[in-house]
Amino acid sequence: MKKILSMCFIIPVCILSMFTLVYILSKEEPFFFIKNIRINGNEQLKDGDIMGRITPYLKESLFSVDASKMREAIISHPFVREVRVKRIYPFSIIIDVKEKKPSALWVNTGGEINVLDENGEPYKQLARSDIRGMFIINAKEKTDVKSLYREVNAWFTEGVIKKDAVSEVAYNDGNITIFGMGDGVEIILGKEDQKERLKRAVAVLEDAKKRGLLIKCIDARFERGAIIQERKG
Repeated sequence: MKKILSMCFIIPVCILSMFTLVYILSKEEPFFFIKNIRINGNEQLKDGDIMGRITPYLKESLFSVDASKMREAIISHPFVREVRVKRIYPFSIIIDVKEKKPSALWVNTGGEINVLDENGEPYKQLARSDIRGMFIINAKEKTDVKSLYREVNAWFTEGVIKKDAVSEVAYNDGNITIFGMGDGVEIILGKEDQKERLKRAVAVLEDAKKRGLLIKCIDARFERGAIIQERKG
């Protein structure tokens, strides 16, 4: 019985494989001719940007394609973090792209606005579509930008402050100042114990809002408490 069931499965598979081979060999195109290239995951890059990089490594036959060189050509683009190139027999190439994620903006000393990726590294100039949901970092040195980005994001992760409450973070010689909090409030943290100072400043701001005060600035550079400056009008 098992042998009969096995033959009932094997025979149709063999027939199907034979017809597939006959079909391929009867075509005028070369064996395993590339008919389809599909690109997935690209939002900042256009398909044409990727195709322009891989064209030198495309061949007529799927067997002749150098997938490793195609991958190297794509990943060399500054927008790209990871790439997978897969041959899907008999006719296709699938390219899965993982782009760097726009996460913050950096204004350098020349006034140029760069987009930072999820690691705090600048990787492209600002485009109109990049503004949404990102805060600005004002710092002179690229190394300061990366460390500041990581520190501020740690505060977001720990729940010390909400990301959507921050519009700008300024860094100057170790001093950190935060702007935002929904009403453009300035919070001065200084050089030391910045996370604890930020916690105190947030608590002071929440208390002030409960009492109906409009706050312009909170200077948290003190061991206990903070100095607040109310907004006039």
